[in-house]
Amino acid sequence: MMTYIISKIYVRLLVVRFVLKAGVYIVREQNLYGNIEKYLFSDWIMRRLCYPFVFQKILWNALALRIPTWFIQLIVFFIFRTSTISVVGEENLGGVEKERERLLFAFWHGDYTLLLSSIRTHKSVALVHSSLRGNYIAQIFSAFNYQIIRTSADGRSLRAFIRAIGQGYAGFIAVDGPQGPAHKAKPGVIYIARKAGAKIIPLGIEARRGFVFKGRWDNHVIPLPFNRITVHLGKSIDVKPGDSLEMKEAELTRSLRELTNSKKGRASLLPIRQ
Repeated sequence: MMTYIISKIYVRLLVVRFVLKAGVYIVREQNLYGNIEKYLFSDWIMRRLCYPFVFQKILWNALALRIPTWFIQLIVFFIFRTSTISVVGEENLGGVEKERERLLFAFWHGDYTLLLSSIRTHKSVALVHSSLRGNYIAQIFSAFNYQIIRTSADGRSLRAFIRAIGQGYAGFIAVDGPQGPAHKAKPGVIYIARKAGAKIIPLGIEARRGFVFKGRWDNHVIPLPFNRITVHLGKSIDVKPGDSLEMKEAELTRSLRELTNSKKGRASLLPIRQ
């Protein structure tokens, strides 16, 4: 009888011990997962909300306002003077220039620093977005003999841009700007080419050494001095009055991607994640 009572008490003690251990384990695990959840949530808040807003909207603009544009212009000019620049596909431009056709150069938004670092033209006009960052870009472009036209909601900027191309200016436009999606041409460039009677020249540029901002939507490229920069000129695209805007848009996107999707060229760029 005594043995039975002792065994019963022992079993109860084992049950209590198991319950206590299980309770402690559950509380500890809940705290652990709770801490992990809190960490992941705070990390998500920082990465997705605070970081893009603070860095891209506030700090970048503050930095842009503090750095004098003449200093950036000097850097870009130094890159241009110290780099070896070669042109591929120049024959695609020769025939058009001989016939004195109106020209509209189309490039990706992420390559505008490469553009300034490699191409000098006598009579050019660029369409630049009306924003704080656009103000900064416009000042830099204007230092390199570009006439600047700022975008407007009422369509006056497009008419001014088309008029300038008709007056003999070579037009330059980032076809996926100002906010993307990246590497996809928008129908506006086709509309401009049709109205201006201009041939579209796809323009791809790559640098052997430089930085690429992976955190930006356009993967913006900043070349380094003493570089090898290659300018790729695609076959001209003629937009006739009866042509489909969607088909020409797809043709331009395909042409630019073929010119710029060089794995060898992009592999040598150092990624910077914002």
